[in-house]
Amino acid sequence: MITLNGWQVPGYETRINCGIKLPSEDLSGLGSFALSNDNGIKPGVVSVTTKIPFVDANDLAELITRAKQLDANGARAVLTINSQVTEAYKIRKVKFDGDINASEEESKKGWQVTFKLLEVLSTAERTQQKIDGKAAENSKTQTIDGHATVQTAFDKSEGP
Repeated sequence: MITLNGWQVPGYETRINCGIKLPSEDLSGLGSFALSNDNGIKPGVVSVTTKIPFVDANDLAELITRAKQLDANGARAVLTINSQVTEAYKIRKVKFDGDINASEEESKKGWQVTFKLLEVLSTAERTQQKIDGKAAENSKTQTIDGHATVQTAFDKSEGP
């Protein structure tokens, strides 16, 4: 079972796959050491596959409407996700990402629906935002202080 903002994703035989990328770069060169450089933790991706019966066409329409939903700034809406596997990955906020596909399955008398959700405001992103905020605050202070120092020196100078 998976819910988005408390709304249960419709369908049956629902499958949820989660994954995160832990990229690294090979730094071994021509030597015999197996060195690598960690390149951070990328946002998690949640892939969902479910089957929605033809008689529940309104559920499919509601899912598509939610996928297209925008926030006040015109960006795709951020949703709170709940499922056992996303809890294990500590994924709490997501937005629809990429394609949402529905293909007819005549033998099942329904659609097989697939879509992806991309993690937003991950722990890595929140940590980076704090670092960026501190960096901006420090540079602002230096800018103001540096300008004040130059202005003071200019005011004290004599000349034509």
